[in-house]
Amino acid sequence: MSHLPVENKVVVRIFGEEYPITGADDPTYISRVADLVDSRMQDIARQSRSNARDKVAILTALSLASELLEQSHKLHQATSEPGTSLDGLLAQLDEALSGN
Repeated sequence: MSHLPVENKVVVRIFGEEYPITGADDPTYISRVADLVDSRMQDIARQSRSNARDKVAILTALSLASELLEQSHKLHQATSEPGTSLDGLLAQLDEALSGN
């Protein structure tokens, strides 16, 4: 018996166009992602001198990628600082328990 993931199809509206999206994710999640992209595209279109769909889409992709990289960098910094890694926390716990 095959255990293939269930494919969900959701029609979303992004920047005035409808797109059928098929994926294994929950339809509500797919809609939330689409809403985020639409919202960002609307914001960038308001701030930009161009409403050309392709330019707004590229600027949106760059903006979202920049935020993703920034969050990834922050997460990496937080987990690599002394005392915040799992090994560092375990060492501190061992030290505290041994009474040193």
